[in-house]
Amino acid sequence: MRRLGLVVLLALLVFGAGAVAAWSLWHADGEYDHALERYGNDRGEPNVYVDLPDGDAQLALGSPDGHALVVQWRDPDGHGWTAPETVWDDRENLAIENTVRYGGGTAAIVETYTSDVHDDSDGSASYVAVVCRDLTCEATGSRATEAQVTPDGSTAYLGQSVEGVLFWDESDGFHEERWEDHPGFDYHRASPSEPVLAPDGSLRMVGSAPDRGSCTFALYTSAPGSASLTVQDRRTEPLRGNRTSDCRTYLATWSDSWVQVNPSDHRGATFWFVADDGGWTSTTEDASGFDLVDVRRGCCDSSSIGFVHWHDVTFGSPDGQRIQVQSHLLGDEHWSDPVLLEGAPAGARCTWQDGYESGPAGFAVVMTCRDGLAVAASPDLRTWTSTYLPGETGQPLGDGDGLTIDDRLVWTPDGGFQ
Repeated sequence: MRRLGLVVLLALLVFGAGAVAAWSLWHADGEYDHALERYGNDRGEPNVYVDLPDGDAQLALGSPDGHALVVQWRDPDGHGWTAPETVWDDRENLAIENTVRYGGGTAAIVETYTSDVHDDSDGSASYVAVVCRDLTCEATGSRATEAQVTPDGSTAYLGQSVEGVLFWDESDGFHEERWEDHPGFDYHRASPSEPVLAPDGSLRMVGSAPDRGSCTFALYTSAPGSASLTVQDRRTEPLRGNRTSDCRTYLATWSDSWVQVNPSDHRGATFWFVADDGGWTSTTEDASGFDLVDVRRGCCDSSSIGFVHWHDVTFGSPDGQRIQVQSHLLGDEHWSDPVLLEGAPAGARCTWQDGYESGPAGFAVVMTCRDGLAVAASPDLRTWTSTYLPGETGQPLGDGDGLTIDDRLVWTPDGGFQ
């Protein structure tokens, strides 16, 4: 009888896994004694790699056949990998692309599957979320093309439905929270934005009410880990406001205390909802600390690049000679203060700027001038140096060693400019 009870218990445990699959990848013996399996042939999905903050540790995810998703972890010394583990397997559909988001030791990967690779729309698409942390991965069906992860890695947002929001957190794994006081999904009247996840794990969403010639935007917020919404402030902007999509918005935030609202109508001005001791208000002053370089004519307006070692960089030139840079590091609520660096000499005419990831955690900005290249570089996106390379016209290339121009290494994170 006792043996029968044990069999029944084991069967219930297996059945109870349901649609959510979780695999513990921790090896008690600490061995990373496997080679990396590389995928990407005609039938598979190429590996994606997530650099982890612990030495040379990495997470790799790929598909050998376009159906199974396989993960491996590399050890902090970079010498070996864990055994391949299948974290999801869809025998009916094909994996075609994925997006990765990262924060504080948590990697959230959304894989897109399709039943028809010849369908250009997303009508046949389905999504799978894989969340990995501390050598453990969990996977479940998702509702979004990309995840959002808090900077500390404690919470991930994985999509919404008319019923609620799919979250992941360290204590409960995947779980759904039901909407409360949602403005509704009638895009003729409510036009709700996609929610964004604030650093504390709370949600920000904007609902939009159209009127003739204007839209009224309402900011909704939740408590951390909740989908119960509260209206905090409203702002009315002159827009067409009389058709289904005229009041749609998309949002961005790095902070618990501000959210950037971007009207989808190109004629609408970007604005910010900002929290202070008296509650939420709205403003057209950039709350992120971004310092726009807008020269109107010539070189070089601000350019921004995201996902630079999971950070953001912006660069421009106010006078076509000096180089201005700002960085946003994962977890910071604002852009860094602008740094203005010497670039090309007086009288030089510069025409183009571009940026390159350089070194393990650095970045380089190269400004092309008539008789040389002006270069600004940082090993960590915090400290910057610059130089001018007269007569240099080669093609820059950023890689793990530093910045190379025509196969000549001109800057390294440890040695600076050569």
